[in-house]
Amino acid sequence: MTQLSQDRPINIAIIAMGGQGGGVLSKWILDLAESQGYMAQYTSVPGVAQRTGATIYYIELFPAHLAEQAGKKPVLALTPIPGDVDIVIASEMMEAGRSLVRGFVTDKTTLLASDHRDYAIVEKQEMGDGRRELDNVRRLSEQSAGKFICFNMDDAARSVGAVISSVLFGALAGSNALPFERSAFEQTIEDTKKAVESNLRGFALGFERAQGQLPEAEKAEIANPSGQPSPAVAPLLQRMKQDFPGHAQFLITEGLKKLVDYQDPAYADLYLDRLQKIADLDRELGGEKRSWGLTKAMARYLALAMAYDDTIRVADLKVRASRFDRFRDDVKADEGQIVHVSEYLHPRLEEMCDILPAGLGGYLLGSKAWRAVFDRFLGKGRRITTTRLPGFLLFYMLRSFKGMRRGSLRFKKETTRIEEWLEQVKDAARIDYELGCEVAGLQRLIKGYSGTHERGLGNVAKIMAAYADFKNDADATEKLKKLKAAALKDEEGVALAAALDEVTSTRAAA
Repeated sequence: MTQLSQDRPINIAIIAMGGQGGGVLSKWILDLAESQGYMAQYTSVPGVAQRTGATIYYIELFPAHLAEQAGKKPVLALTPIPGDVDIVIASEMMEAGRSLVRGFVTDKTTLLASDHRDYAIVEKQEMGDGRRELDNVRRLSEQSAGKFICFNMDDAARSVGAVISSVLFGALAGSNALPFERSAFEQTIEDTKKAVESNLRGFALGFERAQGQLPEAEKAEIANPSGQPSPAVAPLLQRMKQDFPGHAQFLITEGLKKLVDYQDPAYADLYLDRLQKIADLDRELGGEKRSWGLTKAMARYLALAMAYDDTIRVADLKVRASRFDRFRDDVKADEGQIVHVSEYLHPRLEEMCDILPAGLGGYLLGSKAWRAVFDRFLGKGRRITTTRLPGFLLFYMLRSFKGMRRGSLRFKKETTRIEEWLEQVKDAARIDYELGCEVAGLQRLIKGYSGTHERGLGNVAKIMAAYADFKNDADATEKLKKLKAAALKDEEGVALAAALDEVTSTRAAA
């Protein structure tokens, strides 16, 4: 894709969501074009209730000297026409997909896209992983566009304290699609006299990335990819490398990180003890020929099971400095601005008893009198501001129970559940290797805490009750897959109930 000629109109479509500065970017392009001898017009068509609304900004640039030669004013369009767009700028990867579907991208188009995601409501509302696959969007973009420039512009903007619109503007300049010098782009930003320094930083980074250059910080990271592990973690990594297959070591490493952060190195060592039993069985069943699928599945799901969400974990996450930093970054707070964070809590007796010593927690949980007292004084929903000292100290105190977690009621219950699940996985794998992997994947259904966690446990219990009847069937793996998928359809369990009825009736008919 060569630079567009100064002797022809230029059509540009920007597809951005609310809050991403699509209007600012459009205004920059208009000001730039007018300063370079172009007549310019832009319109916008706002979206409706899609991740705050995706808006199409359409810009037409017409060389003023051509209008003067013809002695007429051009008639500029109000909306992009499929097949007649020179430059498409997509602020997010799904928006790049929309531009492809609408026919805006052809072999004469320069497509600039950020490959980060702001998930759609339909993706967020699913109980499982509802994210849409985007590899096909990238592949089709590469095939369809005359020139395709794609990188995470949102992360790039955050890394230099800028907004994504400035990085998009820089990528546009770096693409060489417009017949303007870099200095003209920069002058346009300076002329606005608004957040000039940060916008120029974002512009420079976008320009460099569009031209295939890596910022110095990224070069240094590639040259020195990682430091030495801490003395407490090094023995765990050494054991992993000695005792586990290479195919699974990436997932195991992530599991170790999670569990050391969750509890301590000794708890991560217990993870390796449990996983070792699965790896030994996998080796016995010829797992090497199957790329160690069972070990990899359990490396992932066992770490999730052991890092269950209890009150201690929730409190720990809520008072981490990185969380407050992320909130400030999300709202783009300036230095010195105060950002308050309020947490909504609706505690139940179960969550409080779970973190107490097993004997005491079990006694209080079974006491009607204690439940009545708890519900009267603590059982109401309330908001607690963790950016104020009282609220912060409350969560910090709950976080300090971490050292006593191994003696808690919840730890006792989770240990029993995990050990039973491990035996179920091993028994299923001996029947059929793929069936064992599917039983391992039941952990996907158990997540969160409070009512969400209980619903997940209830769904697994229903599935395992049915599984006990069909586990020896030739199609047991497919049946289990179907039940797991149904359990993730809705919170009410309607789809799962229908799937269980279908499985039961099919077996009865057979």
